[in-house]
Amino acid sequence: MRTRGRPPTTELGALTPDPKPLPSLIQTGDLPGPLSLSLLVNEGIVTCLDRSCCYLNEQAEGLYGRASIVMPMVPYGAAACGGLALWIWINGRFPDTLDIISNSHFRTPVHGRPLHPHQRQLDARYLMKLGKLWVTSPLWTACDLACDPSGQCNGEETIAVLHELMERYQVSCGSCEALLSSNPRWPGHAQGLETIKRLKAIL
Repeated sequence: MRTRGRPPTTELGALTPDPKPLPSLIQTGDLPGPLSLSLLVNEGIVTCLDRSCCYLNEQAEGLYGRASIVMPMVPYGAAACGGLALWIWINGRFPDTLDIISNSHFRTPVHGRPLHPHQRQLDARYLMKLGKLWVTSPLWTACDLACDPSGQCNGEETIAVLHELMERYQVSCGSCEALLSSNPRWPGHAQGLETIKRLKAIL
């Protein structure tokens, strides 16, 4: 008979250890060898960021899991925005550039991806904290994507991912138009309004 309050034991009487939490990023050097990494990639178990690092696809299936994967890549005091925020909100292909809100400049790539800082003054209501990571809200992220002058997404691809993001988080075209109208100096402002107008005509 087990005494009340005593930790659970195995049949051998040893304490059952708590499982260790999965790491956000897996260092490929900790794996048995290159063949094991190839096997994990081919089986769809991990996605490589570069030769030294990968993440579990299972962990990327959840919102907070994706935030925990991104968190070590974002400098202290910065927030994920643009394409990086989009990946956190809806998943998909991991971006080639890490968009962040920061007043600093960064020359050293993170896992083979350059940091792209955006100098923005955001109202606190457009920032959300997922675990330990700050990320722009779905509304702000949608406007960022609509205005994106870099061409990371364009045409029908932009409309498709915008639709998915806005539908999943109940962001209306009207709220995007209102936010853009109150920020006329937003880079790519005219393009953003036109993109939202196109989406509004489709919906």
